[in-house]
Amino acid sequence: MGACSAHLQWRAWAALLGGVLVHITLGTIYTFGNMSPYFTSYIREFSQPHDLRYQEASLIFALMLVGQGSSMWIGGFLERKIGVRIAVLIGGWTMSLGVLLSYFTIEHSFTLMTLTYGVLQGIGIGIAYAPPLVCAMRWLPKRKGLVNGLVVAGFGGGAFFFDQIQTAFINPNNLVANVSLPQRPDEKYFQEHSLLQRVPTSFLLCGGCYAVLQLIGCLLMFDQPDTNVKNKFQSDDKKSLINKQTKNVASANAAPDENEYGTCSSSDEGSDHHPGPIATHQEIDEKSSGLDLHPKEIVKTRAFWTLWATFLLNGQTIVFISTLYKAYGLSFISDDRLLAYVGSVSAIFNASGRLFWGHIADVYSYKVAMTSLCCCMSALMLSFIATPAGGEAMFFVWICFIFFTFSGSFSLFPTATARSFGTSYVGLNYGLLFTSQALTGPVGVLLSTTLSDTVGWFGMFAMMAGFSFIGAILTVTFNVKKLNGSAL
Repeated sequence: MGACSAHLQWRAWAALLGGVLVHITLGTIYTFGNMSPYFTSYIREFSQPHDLRYQEASLIFALMLVGQGSSMWIGGFLERKIGVRIAVLIGGWTMSLGVLLSYFTIEHSFTLMTLTYGVLQGIGIGIAYAPPLVCAMRWLPKRKGLVNGLVVAGFGGGAFFFDQIQTAFINPNNLVANVSLPQRPDEKYFQEHSLLQRVPTSFLLCGGCYAVLQLIGCLLMFDQPDTNVKNKFQSDDKKSLINKQTKNVASANAAPDENEYGTCSSSDEGSDHHPGPIATHQEIDEKSSGLDLHPKEIVKTRAFWTLWATFLLNGQTIVFISTLYKAYGLSFISDDRLLAYVGSVSAIFNASGRLFWGHIADVYSYKVAMTSLCCCMSALMLSFIATPAGGEAMFFVWICFIFFTFSGSFSLFPTATARSFGTSYVGLNYGLLFTSQALTGPVGVLLSTTLSDTVGWFGMFAMMAGFSFIGAILTVTFNVKKLNGSAL
């Protein structure tokens, strides 16, 4: 039993490490804010249209989210059918292909680039996103908050490495953005040809790095061996969430030879695929609702739609800051290398914030964590307009704490999904919840392109603060209970 337990423990932590590596590459979606001034300036100078602006370029990020949100269920489906490794590799290399193809599309037009750097990359991210989370939660079912926090910390930390790689490759001499619009002197673009000509090649560099890291991560991930034990819940227990009443689940007999990392069985060796649910009742942490619901069932619950709407609202700030923080910084900061450092350090806060908020959910509850997150975000966005007065230092601090705060959404929502609706279908259920982000992107771009010139930066910041505050109100109404009857 000792040797078997050690073997399972090694596989559990290897799967977790593999998930982190894969999510580091997926998290390079947050390098968009760093790359936007480069590729937008390139398109204005060498491609079409010549009058492209940052707000319009944000459409690429919006389409990434559309692709990610609409395809995440595919990752959950593939993970159950063909295993975590192949599912993640399909998604990861689809994402890398989108980046690599952007080497060609950026030279033709912005429209074509939206298809590769936006849609195709987003679809790949969506497919590869959930399986590493599902795999890690199945190996470490009692540590869902920590596991989700660690894996998605990789997602948040991806920009830490690649912001620096991109800027060092494209702008090694730290040239300044030297062209501004007559009607918007605070909106600046690069025009130096030696800088801009490196932009297409940067897609080859990054895409190749992503593909290699994704392959290594996939090789480290193992599906948990089949224990031939499935959770059984009475129909009354499943309906209790729909009726806003959660009942205790009947206790089950303990599975033999079971430990924190699962159950050893003769099918362990050489088994790399288990498509079905494997958690026993004893493995369900006491902080869960005890339910195990199919996607067809969760859409009938108020709890699901509360989570969906909260994610939609939080996503507005995520889209706005992720795409335009550098454009806003360029309005009063001329040091491009400094702004790249801001992006890299904020990625560390992005990663650590996921761990922090996941820990808060483990210690207290999802409701406490999410309400606190939304209130902090409102305060940060309302005060963000003061950063020019505080100079580079204040901008640096505010960006870091904004990323630290909004990043919690990506550890809290999968944790809430698993604890509210069970782990058997968590990949599919979280994919369904993530469809909110398919709407977040287009709505965010529509707001920034139609209102930014009218209401200005402060008006946009205040609007984002309002969205976060509404998210806090929605979270207060979240009605799922733990097995002991306390708030989830």
